Amino acid sequence: MTVPSLHDSVLEQRAAIRGMVAAAARAISPHYPLETFIARNPVADYERLSFEDAIQAVASDHGTGLTHPEPVFRRLLAEGRISADDLARAIAFHIAEARSRRILCCGEKEMAVGELLLLDLLHAPDEESPMPRLQTPTALRAPKTHARVDEHISRWLTTVLGDTAWSRQSEGEGLWDIWRRLAPFDLHLPRRVRSGIRWSATHAEDAIADVLADWQWDDAAATQYLRAHVLAQPGWAAAVRHAAAHGDERMSVTALVAIRVTLESLLFADRDVSAEELGYAGGLEETATPGDDRIDAVGRAAGVDTTDPAVRQGLSRVLSLVDPAARRVIWQEAYERGVARRLAPAVAPVLRPVGPGGGRPLAQTVFCIDPRSEGIRRHLEAVGHVETLGFAGFFAVPMTFRSAGGGPAVASCPVLLTPRRAVAESSSDREPLARWQQRLAAGHALRTTFGKVKESPLTPFALAETAGWLMGPAMAARTASPTGWRALGERLGRVLPAKPATRLDADVAMDLDERVLYAEAALRMMGLVDGFARLVVLAGHGAEVTNNPYASALQCGACGGHEGAPNARAAALVFNDPATRARLTLRGIHIPDDTLFLAAQHDTVTDVVRLLEPWAIPATHAADVERLERLLELARAGNAADRLATLPGADAAAEPGRETARRAADWAEAYPEWGLVGNAAFIVGPRSITAGHDLGRRAFLHSYGPEADPDGSGLETILTAPMIVAQWINAQYAASALAPDRFGAGPKPLHNVVGFVGVLSGYGGDLRLGLPWQSVGVGRSLVHEPVRLQVFVQAPFARLNQILDTAEVVRDLVDKGWITLRAREHDTDRWVRFGPYGWVEEPELSPIPADTPAPALENLEASR
Repeated sequence: MTVPSLHDSVLEQRAAIRGMVAAAARAISPHYPLETFIARNPVADYERLSFEDAIQAVASDHGTGLTHPEPVFRRLLAEGRISADDLARAIAFHIAEARSRRILCCGEKEMAVGELLLLDLLHAPDEESPMPRLQTPTALRAPKTHARVDEHISRWLTTVLGDTAWSRQSEGEGLWDIWRRLAPFDLHLPRRVRSGIRWSATHAEDAIADVLADWQWDDAAATQYLRAHVLAQPGWAAAVRHAAAHGDERMSVTALVAIRVTLESLLFADRDVSAEELGYAGGLEETATPGDDRIDAVGRAAGVDTTDPAVRQGLSRVLSLVDPAARRVIWQEAYERGVARRLAPAVAPVLRPVGPGGGRPLAQTVFCIDPRSEGIRRHLEAVGHVETLGFAGFFAVPMTFRSAGGGPAVASCPVLLTPRRAVAESSSDREPLARWQQRLAAGHALRTTFGKVKESPLTPFALAETAGWLMGPAMAARTASPTGWRALGERLGRVLPAKPATRLDADVAMDLDERVLYAEAALRMMGLVDGFARLVVLAGHGAEVTNNPYASALQCGACGGHEGAPNARAAALVFNDPATRARLTLRGIHIPDDTLFLAAQHDTVTDVVRLLEPWAIPATHAADVERLERLLELARAGNAADRLATLPGADAAAEPGRETARRAADWAEAYPEWGLVGNAAFIVGPRSITAGHDLGRRAFLHSYGPEADPDGSGLETILTAPMIVAQWINAQYAASALAPDRFGAGPKPLHNVVGFVGVLSGYGGDLRLGLPWQSVGVGRSLVHEPVRLQVFVQAPFARLNQILDTAEVVRDLVDKGWITLRAREHDTDRWVRFGPYGWVEEPELSPIPADTPAPALENLEASR
């Protein structure tokens, strides 16, 4: 028999502590830094629960909701944004007993279950606002000490994460080691506390174990205690969690928690606090037992005598069917039905003509599925004979890209994917390239130095003293005339060496077999396998803004703030490759010899669509390109006018193109564009089902044709990658709208940038999560409608059922109610919805022509 050594027991204890911290840290999601910001559900770790259970858990942990509070829903009902019919249908959808025709005798009155529940939602007393359940001991007993711990953590992490120069001086040390070495010199702390830090354990796990031993709690209460400390500053905890997960060996949530609990223990010696007082002794379950005031309110609305014990008991039995979380889910369902009805592709027969002209279109333009593309696609189709398609903006090319201008390679693909190939930009014009690179290097060095000085916590004031006299006049000119300042910069740029013609080496990075495999998969997934136009434009997107810490949030919402231009160029190169085209012909996809693929970039602030490689356009297509550019300019003007009508402070008398250019150049502009505000739906199918409909830039539009995807692999990719990203974006916007103080970044005027990590509101406090208020609202008014993603798919049900059976990530989002999935096989079918018991019809979703047959439900393989 082997007797465990003391060393083994210590290692086991440390592993157990790390496990407890990891469990506690599930209350927060990693927070991406500003420079690589991506949209992410801030409560993603709660997706293991049903949406209804998550409402209760998030309210308990964070003190906020995943839906509007009930009074807001009632106001939306009064305003007509929610209909009484939608509310009744939502009750029936979620409460099985409400679907029956069972009648209750309430004294002398007979009422259906659904009718009573509807009266309950309309007339019951308002629920209490959610409050965080878990507290740290100092938060409960010594709020000033708790604030002192928070302030200390904020100062330390601002320095460690935000000052790269200081961080380099501590290479090789972990967060706990750095703090334990330097905090004893922090004169903000009492001498006895500094001494206690000096004599604390050398390992973070041991320090946590020492504090837990003082409290003498069981493992469950101890884990809740650690969770309370994670939740005390979720922004900093999320930033540390992200840094640790992405290679920063100094960072760990365990170290952060060790610092917090050690400091709290040294500042607060009172151990006479019970686990029950702190909320650690078991969960506070929401009860469905109705209170007397609720029964009386529903009884009055129903016109029944609640003093009759039988009536009271009958009401209590019915009202017990819904607890507070279930009530919010029902309201949310009713709210979303109205939104879905406004965005659902109509039932055919409606094949709307797309633009003037017939026959072969002038061009096919492939835009990103981003909702901001929906508007310009609609306007482009209206002004010319152009077809538009939607496809993920990295064009299915997961790669790292190295610019000819120098700098490190960047991962130009969604964070869900790992780059498979390294693509570089080069030029055969050696001398012009060298001059251009020298110009860029000088400018980059100046900007880097200036940026480090400006963003360091130590040097901005010295910068203002030494350079203010020179920068002041420039700042005044830039403020007074943003467009004039930009024009001056462009004129100066024309004097300097210009970028020479360049190309990507995508054909070198991928061998022929890979190029063919990629090209076929991409074309089939977007449904473009025949009927090619002479021009096929692949338009990535980016956002040109000035002085905006959240600039990367306006770029691709999935790709860490990187534009889609490199991917569009790489894809165009592959599609134009003669060898690739020859092999595609053998696989049933014939691209005509006169079809030219072009890469472009759509600026979502100015709506300019710019061709990226004009030097690669042959003379045979020059006239076609010129016609297309005129149409793109017309589409830009139309879409910009639509967008400006909704943007705060827009000059209604200004020419749309000039006004959007001003907003891009104005460094004081809080609303350069609306981003993805209002996003609500993800629509998969041919363009014909949405063409001609104004979806208000609220829908992700992914092209798909089942006939071009014989094995269904394309649909599976769409639902397991782009749709997941859309759900992240949707959840991020909803959380920032519903809980701006918890999951949002607050108002921009209060932002204090911490390096490239994030922003604070003012001089300290927690790192802000999510999006600024100016991304979701104006003044005190919310602009974004916080709804779960409404997914519409036109595809064979056999394929959808197979994906639901095999793709766990999709099935969980659907089954647990984090997204709503509707489908149909043909555009003449009614939409059906996947619910708790399989596919069910939703005839109320859109107007149905009288002669349109309903789909045969026996063909839907309704239940699994």
